[in-house]
Order: sequence, then structure tokens, then C-alpha cells
Amino acid sequence: MAILITVLIFVLIIGLCIGSFLNVCILRALSGESIVFPASKCPKCGNKLKWWHNIPVLSYIFLRGKCGFCKEHISIQYPIIEILTGIIFTLEFMYFGITLDTLFMWIISALLIIIAGTDIKEKVVFDVHTYSLIGVSILYAVGKTIFAVWQMHHLMPGYTLPSMSWLENPLTSSVLGALAGVIIMEIFARLGYLVAGTRAFGEGDTLIAAGMGALFGWYQLIFVLILSAVIQVLIYLPIFIKGLICNKDWKTLISFVSFAVFAVLFCLFQNRMEIGALYIVCSIILAVLGGATCIFIFKNLREKPENRTYLPFGPAMVSATFFVILAEMMLAG
Repeated sequence: MAILITVLIFVLIIGLCIGSFLNVCILRALSGESIVFPASKCPKCGNKLKWWHNIPVLSYIFLRGKCGFCKEHISIQYPIIEILTGIIFTLEFMYFGITLDTLFMWIISALLIIIAGTDIKEKVVFDVHTYSLIGVSILYAVGKTIFAVWQMHHLMPGYTLPSMSWLENPLTSSVLGALAGVIIMEIFARLGYLVAGTRAFGEGDTLIAAGMGALFGWYQLIFVLILSAVIQVLIYLPIFIKGLICNKDWKTLISFVSFAVFAVLFCLFQNRMEIGALYIVCSIILAVLGGATCIFIFKNLREKPENRTYLPFGPAMVSATFFVILAEMMLAG
């Protein structure tokens, strides 16, 4: 047990250090600088940091969240990403152990954190990160396919790759998942032209979806995208309501609140209602309230584009990806 705890502590420290490096990747991707040169410096005063300024988490605590030179506040982003990376890496190591799966999952997790970081900070997703995510995920599927064939060949002499169902093949599923991610997101993105005269999602979100499809396969992609949408709605809802109040758009607010309240009540009591006249009437009312709400929202987006609030979708997609990875580890464990 003592050895296991020591190993986990060592893995946690590795994760914290890599998290510190991911902070550099995020900031220098946005600034256009190399991730190697120059050495770490304060983004405010530009002074080169000492080695004790770069200790993950501890430096932030000892420096009280301020630069050791100019005393300007250091972004809370640094310790959050370091701690998050450390926890994720440790959990993945606990599940996969000393295997290539751990290495692949660490690389994929690091890319996801970078993608979410740049999207949150500047609402930008870089192709080099998304294409890397797609490539590593497909390469991971190649490895799983080879290993599956090798395993089956030893259990069943004469077993070859064509013997495996092409839809159950991890590589085929990964490639189809990447294509499905592009197709699904582009369809919904272009529907935005009909609603608000612009794309509903950025091209970067399409590539993130492709990476998700390459990682999970075509059969799990839909669930992960739906979960992403749910997370996005939960994040956006308070901002949306606050915007309606600030803009004094009372018609849309009343319509939306009425729809939300009636929808909750309908869900709570529908099992107690027999499918008859009352059920049909309630369904029609719900549909009318929902339709009216959509009309008010779309009309507002078209007539008052300055009231649009853009919330990046990438972080919600990354959150859903980590949620599914964690759920799968817990269920399998």
C-alpha cells in the first residue's frame, strides 16, 4: 500500500508539472510565441522568472497570487489547470496502470485542456491542437485494433483482421466517428444562417467534435454531443436570463419562464395523466409556449444582433468528454 501511495504521489507531481507546461502552451499559442523560447516570464512586467517562481501550485501560494517582481496579480488559471491536470492524470493512471493506454490518454487529456483553455481565454481554437487530437485519437484506435487482432489470433489461430466485423473494428469506428463529428456539427452550424444569419458554431467546434468522434467512435458520439449541449445550456441559462432582464425584453422572458415552468410540471405529472383529452391539451400548450419562445428569441437575434451573447461551445464539449471518460472508468472499475 505504501508503494502504491508513493507511486500515485509521483504521478500527481508529474501531472502538476505537465499542467504548468500546458499553461505555457495555452498562453503562447495565443501570443504566437514558441513554447520553448524565451524562458518563462511574467506576462505583465516581462521579467524572467526564477526557478522557484515556477513550482506548480506552491509558487502561487507562496507568492500569494502575485508576481515576485511587479506584484501584479497572477491569473488563477495557473493553479487551476495544474491541479486539474494532476487529478486527471492520476485518475487515468489508477485505471489504466503502466500501459500505453495511459500514455495516449495523458496526451489526449493534455490536448483537451489546451483546447478548452484557449477557447475560454480568447474564444479561439487552434487547428494544430484539434488536428493533433484527431490524429492521436485515430492512432490510439489503430493500437487498440492491432492489440485486439493479436489477442484474438492467439485465442483463435488463423484469426485475421477481415474476420472482425468492420463496424466493431476500433479503427473503423474511430474514422467514422471523426467523419460523423464533422457532418453533424456542420449541419447544426449552418442552421444558424437560417436563424440568426451566422454560423451557430465555429469551425473549431467542428474539429473538436471530430476529435471526440475519433476518440469515442461513431456509436458514442451522439450521446457525448447531447451531453455537451446540456452542459452548455446549464452554463448559458443564467447569462441568457440576465441578458433578457438587462435588455428589458419582457415578452421573451415571460414566454421563456412560462415554457420552462410548464415543461417541468408536464414532466412531473405526465405519468399520472392518461393519454386523453387533458394530455393532448397540455401537449399543445407546451408546444405553443415552446414555439412562441423560439420565435421571440430568433426575432430578437435577427433584429438586434448587438444583443447576441457568444459563449464558446468548446469548453462544454471538453467537459462532456472528460465526464464520459471518468464515467467509463468508474463503471469498468
